[in-house]
Amino acid sequence: MVGVVVFVVIRFALAYSALAEESRFTVVVFGLLDLGTAVPYAVGTARLVTSLVDRDTQAAARWGALASGCFLAPYLWIAWAGRDGEFPTVVYVATGLFVVCLGANAVHQIRRRVRVERAEVAADADDLLDLRGHGERTSGDGPGARPSVGGQEPAGPAPAA
Repeated sequence: MVGVVVFVVIRFALAYSALAEESRFTVVVFGLLDLGTAVPYAVGTARLVTSLVDRDTQAAARWGALASGCFLAPYLWIAWAGRDGEFPTVVYVATGLFVVCLGANAVHQIRRRVRVERAEVAADADDLLDLRGHGERTSGDGPGARPSVGGQEPAGPAPAA
């Protein structure tokens, strides 16, 4: 979360240096929106990851909507503030590039975190099965099943039960 806030400050400084000549009010509102949405964005993305790991699609949709809204709010403000052609074209191009690049990075990071978390959950489940003694592979099902050794079936017929 600290990284998100630091990034907001850097992004505000960039926006201020690019837009201060155009409209200080627009830059200040951008900064306030960016700072005000940073924590909900961080929480939303974290909860989105946990919802996706748990395969809870309704919760993932809610948290994804929150994270998306928080991500887009400052950029939508820039677009709305310059709606009358107030800004040079480069402002819109830079804003669009920021949205595409940062959005793609956010999606990539979320997907990576989901894969890592799911792998950890699976590993924890395997460890739990091993602790309970249920992690052995068996040859066949039922009362005459024998544990496999090193992933290979034991030689010979199963003992009579």
